[in-house]
Amino acid sequence: MDSFVLLGRRAFLAVLVVAASWMSVAPANAGQDAEAFAQRLIDQGVGILRNTSDPARRAKFRDFITQYADARKTALFTLGNYRRGANDADIEAFVTAFTAYATAVYESRLDQYKGQTLKVVGSIDNKANDVTVNMIVVDPNATNPLRVAFRLLGGNNNYRFVDIQVEGIWLSIDQREQFAAFLSKNNGSIPRLTAHLQTQAQQIMAGVQR
Repeated sequence: MDSFVLLGRRAFLAVLVVAASWMSVAPANAGQDAEAFAQRLIDQGVGILRNTSDPARRAKFRDFITQYADARKTALFTLGNYRRGANDADIEAFVTAFTAYATAVYESRLDQYKGQTLKVVGSIDNKANDVTVNMIVVDPNATNPLRVAFRLLGGNNNYRFVDIQVEGIWLSIDQREQFAAFLSKNNGSIPRLTAHLQTQAQQIMAGVQR
């Protein structure tokens, strides 16, 4: 074999080894700022939900979500290709309905953990200003702790979360698939999806099982 070819292959393999070593250690050192922020964020959100005697609990939680969640970005993502060519008024109405729906979903999810503790166990830098923070639900009665993750955008202790993952399933991706199925059966009508989300939000907030 040509010596130059052999050296080239060895050099290429060496680069791969170095790159792999960087990747293997990166998650352990990634996003410490985001991890601290996520822990404070979850502690605050769960703390609001734990205070069941507060009549303003839900209003405070809605304000909490409005402050820290980028619901608009998530809403537009969940529309997928159906966003193309859509009427601006229809899009804005959908974003408003989605924000109310997402707030209800977040409250429902976090409400399940109000008697437990969520603990940050690490993070991964997806790209610049985009971090996934991994957490577990600490439950002394559970053999295997539930794995939860939050995707944060931002930096320097200034983040907004755009997605939640539970046991490997991202909420926004699951919603996008559900919305695509709904739209495909309703002639791609975003107003119909908007009305559907309004109903769903009302049912969740009323504690009705879907």
